Amino acid sequence: MKKRYSIVIGLILVSLFAAWKMTSPKGLEKNNFILTSLSKGDVVHSITGSGQIQPINVVSVGTQVSGIVEKVYVDYNEEVKKGQILADLDRSLLNEEMKEKEALLTLSKAKLKISKLNYKRIEDLYKENLISKSEFEEAEIDLETASSDLETAEANYAKAKRNLGYTRIVSPVSGTIISKDVDSGQTVAASYQTPTLFTVAEDLSKMQIEANISEADIGLLKKGMTASFTVDAYPNEVFKGEVYQIRLNPTEEENVIMYTVVVRFENKGKKLLPGMTAFVKIQTDKRENVLRIENMVLQFKLPKGLEGFLTEKIKKDLSASETIVYLLKEDKIEPVVIKKGLSDMDYTEILTPLDEKIKIISEYISRKK
Repeated sequence: MKKRYSIVIGLILVSLFAAWKMTSPKGLEKNNFILTSLSKGDVVHSITGSGQIQPINVVSVGTQVSGIVEKVYVDYNEEVKKGQILADLDRSLLNEEMKEKEALLTLSKAKLKISKLNYKRIEDLYKENLISKSEFEEAEIDLETASSDLETAEANYAKAKRNLGYTRIVSPVSGTIISKDVDSGQTVAASYQTPTLFTVAEDLSKMQIEANISEADIGLLKKGMTASFTVDAYPNEVFKGEVYQIRLNPTEEENVIMYTVVVRFENKGKKLLPGMTAFVKIQTDKRENVLRIENMVLQFKLPKGLEGFLTEKIKKDLSASETIVYLLKEDKIEPVVIKKGLSDMDYTEILTPLDEKIKIISEYISRKK
């Protein structure tokens, strides 16, 4: 019986030893690892967003009077000067109205003159007690009425004259016609609101982008920061600009709060056009010629099967600015705690003093059986 127990126990021990041999590390081979070197260079942190290119100042030119457009003098993309005539409305009806108001003004002046003469005569008679007080008061009221009628006539004439002037549509600024919404013979109605006839961009050599930036990034931005951007029309060119304004009014897009950041730039040769979509990158911080590591290397996690090759126990209480990288030294893996600095899309700055020539494990392929 004892002999049988000894055989069983022996078989169990052999099985456990075989299992241990199958699962235990068999040694490290350099060919099973991809190693990466550190490098020195710039790390630039940027915030991205997108928005439309717009002129800095756009003026809508409309009309305050209704009428038929008699003639249009400008077209799309034309350069105009301040005060230049853009279009004329038919003046005949408003001209007749002004003449009517002018005649009423002349009549009111004559009535006021008669009232003044009559008042003076009545006043003299009243002082000599030749007429009653009521007759004097009536003359006084007639004078005040005539004076008020003259003021009304003057206002109506001034309004008719001003409306006649509105039939000549002029540009309030110097710039470029980017929109024309009227043609000769068209009737425009200004009864309820002023219709827009032209849109004038004041200066297309200086433009801006109204970029949408998420609330998570807005706290990093300041006026004057350097910005770069691209457009689909010129995919191989990078244009430069500067943060001009951070608007406080938020908008919500798919449950994400966004803020408008205005980036201004010089549009040399007027190459970029209003309405183009710009993909903006705003530089918030930069480290020049620092020791850095590729971000993909920091994503490497040591497989459980290789933990037996560690030269020391992995530190668990890492701060948010710390991480672990692994060095391959002969048949051992050495964990190194590094302190991280600034990061961008590709690299992370290393604040821990390390030899630039060391090799860091970035990927484990497999172990040969």
